[in-house]
Order: sequence, then C-alpha cells, then structure tokens
Amino acid sequence: MNQVNYAVMSDQELKSYLLTHRDDKDAFYAYMDRRKSRPHDAAIKLNDPAWEEKIIAVIQKQLGSD
Repeated sequence: MNQVNYAVMSDQELKSYLLTHRDDKDAFYAYMDRRKSRPHDAAIKLNDPAWEEKIIAVIQKQLGSD
C-alpha cells in the first residue's frame, strides 16, 4: 500500500486529496486535526453594530494568509 505523507501537503493540497480520496480516513483525520488546531478568529454576535466591519476584517486576514 502506498503511504501518503499528509504533513508535507499544504492545506489546499490536503483538502483536494481528501475530496478525491473520500475513503481515506487518515486523510480526513489529518485535515480535521489541522482545522481544530487553528484559533477561531471571530465570534460575531447578530446584534453587534460593527458586525460588517468584523466580517470584512476576518475575510481580509484569511485572504492574506492563504
């Protein structure tokens, strides 16, 4: 069996691999571990008057980091 090294894959590569190898549970767990290890940037409440600015800031941050 061919051993896949998920650690050397970028997030996008791992996601693409997972989408084409949906039966690879190890890839799924590797992807989920990465997702869980990241801090959550924002918790925006519905009644927050600055909700739009906060969402834009989070989106801009994500676009700059990926």
